[in-house]
Amino acid sequence: MRALRFHGPRRLDLEDVPEPTPGDGDAIVALSACGVCGSDLHFLDGTARTRYVPITLGHEIAGVVRHPGVSGLAAGTAVVVMAGTHCGSCRRCGEGRFNLCELMEVIGIHRDGGLADLVAVPGSALVPIPAGLTPLDAATAVDAGATAYHAVIRSAALAAGETVVVIGVGGLGGYAVQMARNQGAAVVVAADVDAAALARATALGADETVLIEPDTSVGRRVKMLTDGGVDVALEFVGRAASVDAAIKSLRPGGRAIAVGVGVEPLVTLPPVLWSNNEYQLRGSYGSLPGDTEAVLAGLAAGSLIAPPTRVVALQDAAPAILDLSTGVPASGGGRLVVTP
Repeated sequence: MRALRFHGPRRLDLEDVPEPTPGDGDAIVALSACGVCGSDLHFLDGTARTRYVPITLGHEIAGVVRHPGVSGLAAGTAVVVMAGTHCGSCRRCGEGRFNLCELMEVIGIHRDGGLADLVAVPGSALVPIPAGLTPLDAATAVDAGATAYHAVIRSAALAAGETVVVIGVGGLGGYAVQMARNQGAAVVVAADVDAAALARATALGADETVLIEPDTSVGRRVKMLTDGGVDVALEFVGRAASVDAAIKSLRPGGRAIAVGVGVEPLVTLPPVLWSNNEYQLRGSYGSLPGDTEAVLAGLAAGSLIAPPTRVVALQDAAPAILDLSTGVPASGGGRLVVTP
């Protein structure tokens, strides 16, 4: 079969490899669509590492069951694959914090992923796709949707009537805008460097937008738009400056949620302002069992809209993915999704 194999920074090759054989409990899934996530790009630009190389990347997988493993699903069932698997026995799992499992394995990072014709995955990771939902939309639910759901609903515990700013309104942030609106947020502000992304955020329910330019003080603009700051600031970029902007957007007692993956150290407010205002900064990672299902249900019901996608065939995907990893703008925009 064909697989996009990652050999190290800037090395991504389409290769012929043996078809996977299922291990104990594994299912085999034939690819229908696999989204390209920001973490995939971090491996290619050298700022993050996989467990081993070469490895097949890709963890936003939608496909069709070929071998069901322990899933209990019939062959031919359309499914998505949850990105992370947990051991169920470590201290974090015992606390119900499965996304922080001490033995966590992420498909496409710790084992071969979905940028291939076939992928072997734990049967327990399969989630059926609701009727009427396309694989392209369903694939975005696995990480972009579920991670945003975890951040908005679980980490932030956003309540009706609260105000929120979403910094970075790409795939994850676009989902977060909708989830905040669905939760009954009083005001939703979207902030991004891309005017087109802000226009889409408005269509998805944002009340106000902030175009981030070199001289823009995001915190000041948000406070002007919300009468003194937001209850919740959600950061989906992974840059020190955007986390700082999230913190500076808060009202006294507000909470900032850092979701974006980055490596820059934070430099922000002095301790006196943290204590005097009782600000909170919290990380949010991945998702829990049930989060992917909730996003799929929202997509099927129409209460959530998937991000726009740019589709590329597996045989043509390597150049497109490498371009994204170097910051080359995507032709036509949209979240890159690879199909067979």
